[in-house]
Amino acid sequence: MGKAQQRRRVECEIKARGAEVYAGFFLRQLRPDMVVLDCGCGTATITIGLAEALTAGQVVAVDLARDSLTTARRYASAMGRNNFVCAAADGRCLPFPEAAFDAVLCHSVLETVGDPANVVAELRRVTKFGGVVGAASVEYGGLILAGNRTAGPQRYYEIRQLLWRAAGIAEPNMGRRLRGLFEEGGFSRVEAFADYISYGTPARVMAFAHDRASECRDRQLHDAVARHGIASAEELIDLASEWEDWGRDAKAFFAFPWCRVLAWR
Repeated sequence: MGKAQQRRRVECEIKARGAEVYAGFFLRQLRPDMVVLDCGCGTATITIGLAEALTAGQVVAVDLARDSLTTARRYASAMGRNNFVCAAADGRCLPFPEAAFDAVLCHSVLETVGDPANVVAELRRVTKFGGVVGAASVEYGGLILAGNRTAGPQRYYEIRQLLWRAAGIAEPNMGRRLRGLFEEGGFSRVEAFADYISYGTPARVMAFAHDRASECRDRQLHDAVARHGIASAEELIDLASEWEDWGRDAKAFFAFPWCRVLAWR
């Protein structure tokens, strides 16, 4: 793959899951000369947007998944981001001194750990006095599904939530807990709110339905739900077809809430 082609591919991934959409609330808190930590960066599609905003600063990104970090470095290189460094680290025990960062982002992490209060304490510790932490987590209590036939898609999300809890993958209602976690974490000021990511055009609805149908056909998912007695592979295969039917429905609409918090040390 040539450099231009690779850059276009990365740009597409960033557009789908980038800082403007998923971390705009945090971007607005940044100054160009800040040093920022992204705790749980994944493949860095959000992190690269942070780096672009820090024209005279730097972003440090950490994650436990080394494969994701390899991809993150490749993406940063493709986008020409020289103010981006990343390393393997655990959010519950960050390898940085106290008050090391002007601002810290923690996106899609707190719902995946069994002790989120310990992560919040670490985020506060590494943030400078007067600095800000931004966090975002899923909240399945506010899903919106519309269309002529939504029973199948709704069942899929029921299965996903049951599996997340049974397998210890994530807490699907962490979003509603964010304000309480950060208030209890000793921050001087906390602001919590929620925003929706929406799928309401033919192309976005169809793409969303295609992705969910692909997940329903995934053999690893089949094995996991069967192991926990949640659903059968046959049911998931049927749900894949129902997602595809839903994606062709002119009345189909999906919206997903993200709860977010800004907390100042």
